[in-house]
Amino acid sequence: MTRRSSTRSRAVSEEVDPISGLLAIGVILGSILLSLPLLWTITVMVAGMTIVFFINRWLREQRIQKLRRQQLLDLSPSEFEQRVALLLEDLGWKQVTVRGGSGDRGVDITAERDGLRFIIQCKRYTKPVGPNYVRDLVGALQIQQADRAILVATSAFTRQSQLEARGQRVELWDDRILLQRIDEAERLRAAQQPRRSQESTLLYAGALGLNLVLAGVALLFSGLPVSNAEAQIGQASFFGATANPPSSNQTVAETTPATATPRPTATPRPTRTPQPAATPQPTPTPTLPTATVFNGGNVRAEPNLKGTVLDQIHAYETVILLGRSADGIWIRIINPRQQEGWVHRTLLTLDPAIDAALPVITSN
Repeated sequence: MTRRSSTRSRAVSEEVDPISGLLAIGVILGSILLSLPLLWTITVMVAGMTIVFFINRWLREQRIQKLRRQQLLDLSPSEFEQRVALLLEDLGWKQVTVRGGSGDRGVDITAERDGLRFIIQCKRYTKPVGPNYVRDLVGALQIQQADRAILVATSAFTRQSQLEARGQRVELWDDRILLQRIDEAERLRAAQQPRRSQESTLLYAGALGLNLVLAGVALLFSGLPVSNAEAQIGQASFFGATANPPSSNQTVAETTPATATPRPTATPRPTRTPQPAATPQPTPTPTLPTATVFNGGNVRAEPNLKGTVLDQIHAYETVILLGRSADGIWIRIINPRQQEGWVHRTLLTLDPAIDAALPVITSN
């Protein structure tokens, strides 16, 4: 950003717009609550702060335009000081800073021009300005050890004021000179508008490029951001009970508990009146255990975070339990859409007895 733009921010306001401040806090808290990987957290925060920066920049430009459009006498004393500071910047002055307020020692603005340091006092008056203000400014000039001083007013100066300023390092800008300076600044600003538009375009393009680069780096090194639950279980999967995680070519063992072999039906003893043999009753099909989904997540082809995503499970759904991995971290299930696959155990509400009875699905 150019030096002139930075001084303009000091001249108008040092405060960030409240809406922009709240948005910045929301971006930071949102990034933390999402528990994204580090690179994605940085990317989201930079993108959010970029949005905050441009919103605040736009609001500041709107305030500047409003100050320029308002009539000088419609401004409050503090707004008039800011308007004069903007005028000096438009005229090419450097290091323009508004100092107005209690304890300003008669100095509202400090600025530099042609290597000289100026102090400026602003008076938004409708009646002529008396000589006492000129004498006060001469005293402030000595105290501040500045090179020159300017007394700016929206009215005229009395004859005595002009005599007091004669021979001193003090310039008097009355309403006539002030309007001339404003017209001059308007012409300069119109001539510089194409360059400012080009600088704004470069700033927007640079911010967009920075965010795209950060997103690309995050995608390259961290992949797509995962859900909050899977982000929390990533380390648990890495430091699981098994030293060698299951490979992708593992085969699934028997997925249902073994069914007891029915006993043969006893042959009825012959009697004088033979009775037909009793018809064997079919063995009831065992009911597979189920569990309720505690937190939604992905159904994967292999029991690890790199496994292909086949489907999802959602909170409060009921799934059928088929077995568990050797380390007990992953559970083989069938979801309500009849998709079979692996989910992390923390996504389910498991009954301890059912959990202990689940068969282990081992790899080859």
